[in-house]
Parts: sequence; structure tokens; C-alpha cells
Amino acid sequence: MAKEQKLHRIRTIRRKKGDPTPPADENARSGEQPDVPVAPERTAVQVAPTPPAPKKAKPPKFDPEKLQAELNALGPDPMAQLLGDTGPIDPEPGDRITGKIVGKSSHGIFVDIGAKAEAIIDRGDFNDPDSLEIGESVTAFVLSADDTGIRLAKRLSGAGAREMLAEAKTSKIPVEGTVVSRNTGGFTVRVSGIDAFCPISQIARHPVTDLDTYLGQTFCFHISEIRGRDVVVSRREIEREELAEAAKQIWLDLKVGDQREGVVTGVENFGVFVDVGGVQGLVHASELGWNKDTHPPEKGTPVQVRVLSVDVAKGRISLSMKDPSMGPWARVGTEFQVGSHIEGTVTQVTDFGAFVRIAPGLEGLVHISEMSEHHVDHPRSIVKTGQAVKVYIIEIERERERIALSMKEPASDWKPPTKKKAQSLGTFADLMGSLKLN
Repeated sequence: MAKEQKLHRIRTIRRKKGDPTPPADENARSGEQPDVPVAPERTAVQVAPTPPAPKKAKPPKFDPEKLQAELNALGPDPMAQLLGDTGPIDPEPGDRITGKIVGKSSHGIFVDIGAKAEAIIDRGDFNDPDSLEIGESVTAFVLSADDTGIRLAKRLSGAGAREMLAEAKTSKIPVEGTVVSRNTGGFTVRVSGIDAFCPISQIARHPVTDLDTYLGQTFCFHISEIRGRDVVVSRREIEREELAEAAKQIWLDLKVGDQREGVVTGVENFGVFVDVGGVQGLVHASELGWNKDTHPPEKGTPVQVRVLSVDVAKGRISLSMKDPSMGPWARVGTEFQVGSHIEGTVTQVTDFGAFVRIAPGLEGLVHISEMSEHHVDHPRSIVKTGQAVKVYIIEIERERERIALSMKEPASDWKPPTKKKAQSLGTFADLMGSLKLN
């Protein structure tokens, strides 16, 4: 009994150590069958091991302050700048806009003005709409911009309605009108089938004297006032706006010696003011004409002027109405020659002689030595201002515009003075010129 208990303890210890099979001799001794290990059952399908799940990428950290700083650096319209565009414009009625033609239809011309939608201009706004080409630039006014679309107008003409005129007034869009008649204080202008009134002062910046010349002419006007059924228009404002733009270029283009057309805008004792394409210049009284007694032209008179000086910094322009081709010096050498006997008028007496006017704008000097065959103490003992005298032309200096006169009777053998020939310095050409060739 003690022996069996001993064997049982041995088996128990071996099983705990992982050796379930007892030694053969022990099994034999005990008369027991040895323990045979049972192989594990095999399954029909072997399942592949599940791969490990991929690691999820961590999202980037959001730094709102850094993002805002980048947007601020882009400017006031960061999205438009990112897209490489200035962004769509938001036109307002009355805006003057330039765009490109992108399409044509039987009733309108479609224009891309950079807005969210294309704008349309009525075909009747163009003299020859069929000649317009895709991509061509066109400038017009925004007539309306709402949910129905953007309407443009070159000007209001044709079948315009009173409400269209009201819109034109608000938006400052030019309207086309024809001067049909004159009335007290102004003109009747037919605008879109409606008779409007244009005061004389508003028909032009400088209305001409003969107001009938405006009759039958078609101009662009601004609607200045609407009172019930009465409409008041102004062309002067249109001219002012056009000349304001042109004046900027005129200041750059004006050059001394330029001949320009102008209109007299003011008459003063010291001269007249002349408008030259939107800028004003002064014609001094001495530059009104070659004759000192020339009367200034009336206000509104068209004149031809010549630019004498331009001071852009001070905004001053000096002009002349003297025509160089008609000046007195144009007659010198033909009508007035050395040796000519002329009657003139003393204009000024000095210590060294007297100035004599021989033609309007043309004076010569009688030196004291040329006043008499005898000695003269002072020119005033011979002549006085305003006195008529007979003189001879003894010398003409065209380069300096000087004429020398004499009150002496010329001798029978008198000859005009000849210019002194420059003394030769004995050049090689002089030596060659003295040689005689056989």
C-alpha cells in the first residue's frame, strides 16, 4: 500500500513538470497501460492571421492666428488674389465702364465688364452695330443693374420714355437731343420725343454770337432738372467734362510757337483771356495785333493765337494774336529797303536820338548824328513826340530786327553801306585761290 502511494506521488510530480508519460518500467511495474498523448484535431480550413490595422495619420494642427496672418498679407481681397483675378465688380447706375464685346444678337450687344453677369447694350446705340467685332472694346454708362441683368447705354436716344429721362438725370447719363427752335432765353431741344428747354448759357461753354447756328444740330445733353412735365437740359456740362479730361493732355502738349484755335472768354484793359482747348491763356494788349491801336475782340469770338510761353507750375500761358507772316518785318526787304524814302511819326525822343514808326509795328532809330547836317545839342531841339518826319532807311539788321534811319538828305553819290568782309587768316584755301592754273 505504501508502495502504491509512493508511485502515485511520483506521477503527480511529473505531470506538474509537464511530463505526462510515466517511464515504461514504472508502468510495467504497476501493470498499467502507458498514457499515449492524443494528437490535436486538424481543422479543414486554415485561417490566415489578421494583419495589424494601419496606424491613423494624425491631423495637422490648426493654427488660426497663423492662417489669419497669411490672409492679411494677401490684401483686402485675398480670395480674388488667390484666384489671380480682381474679383467681379458691382456696377452702379451712372458708372462709366469699358468692357469687351462677347456676343451679338438681333436685339442687343453683350459686353463683358468684369461683373458676375454680362451686360447688354441696345443695338440702336451704335451707328453700325453689324460692324462690331467680338473682342472689341466699348465704353458705355450703366443704365441699370438689378436681378433682371445689367443694362448699358452709350446715350439715350430714339424711343426713350420719361422714366428713362428720370433715370438719366439720376445716373448722369448723356442724352441725345436736337435743337429744333429758339424761344425766350433759350432753345427747345427734342429729347426722346420730349421737348426740353436749354438756356442760352447752357447751350455751350462759350455760346457764339449768332445763336441760329445751333438750330437743327444734334448734341449730347445732361438732364439738369425735371419739374413735372418740364425737362431742362444742359450741353455746357458735357463740354466741361470733356474738356477737363482734354486739358490734362493739353498742358503736356503745349509748346512755344504752337498755333492754336481759341475762344475769347474775358476782356480786360490789359488784354484778353482766351480758352485754348480747356485751358486759359492771356493775350497781352501789346500782342493783340501789329497795330498798337488794335481793338480787342468781343467775348465769345473765335481767334487764332500763338503760344509765347508756358508755365505749368504757375498755370500760366502767354499768347499772341500777331500773325508772324503778316508782321511788319514780312514787308522788310520788299516794300522797305535800304535807300527807301518814307514818311513816319516820332514815337519817342531820347538823349541819343528819336524812334520813328514807319509802319504799324515797325520802328527805326534816327541817331542824333543823322538828324541834321549841323551839330545837334539834343534831339528835342529838332523833333518832338507825334511829329511827322521824312526819313531814309540807311541800314537794316534783320537778325536783330533793327532799322537805322536818317533825316539827312542823302548825297547824290550815296550808296548803301556794305557789310565788312571778315579778314582772311591766310588759310590754305586762300593760298590755293591765289594760284593761277595754266
